[in-house]
Amino acid sequence: MGWSELREIPNEYSDEVQQIDEQLLKMVTARKNITGTTQYQPPKDVIDKWVNLLDMKEEDIRYVLRSVQPMPQRHYFPREPLQLKSVVPIMKKTIKDSCEYMITHSMQYEGESLVYVEIQYKGNNAERIQMVPHLALEIIGAQIHTTMRHDSRGGGGETQLTFRVIPALPSSLENVRFSLIPSIPELEYKVEEVFLDKQVDFD
Repeated sequence: MGWSELREIPNEYSDEVQQIDEQLLKMVTARKNITGTTQYQPPKDVIDKWVNLLDMKEEDIRYVLRSVQPMPQRHYFPREPLQLKSVVPIMKKTIKDSCEYMITHSMQYEGESLVYVEIQYKGNNAERIQMVPHLALEIIGAQIHTTMRHDSRGGGGETQLTFRVIPALPSSLENVRFSLIPSIPELEYKVEEVFLDKQVDFD
């Protein structure tokens, strides 16, 4: 076999499995014809129902559903925000599943905004918790906004998230609503991890 030839990897397959796969692909196509470019996410109670009905783990169900979601439209985001114009306080807070969520403020730039979110775990054994937020910011208002994760920091039971919003939010947020929705981890911006595990001596 030459270098340019691909080695065939042996796999088990059967007519029965092929028929199931064909049905799956047809259903995925039918789903996409209905949803278009909009991401449809089942509520938590529906997921719980399927866990019991299908004897599947919740994370497995969510993985399958994420794989059939439409790819989000790519938008151009300038590398750095422009000159700061103002700061708009938001201060909206809610508690869900032992976590306190607060949208604190928006830094207003020409053409875009940076929205800041703080999350604190309020349950028991907080010192043993490491939160991993897979969340996206959804903004509902008169204007359509595109958002993307800009930054995240923190550790343990505290996390701070920053989202870039284009176009910029209006100066009055009276008719603007905010939601945090499940994101698709595989499509989030990946950062490179640098492990600091070497001895460091100070003279």
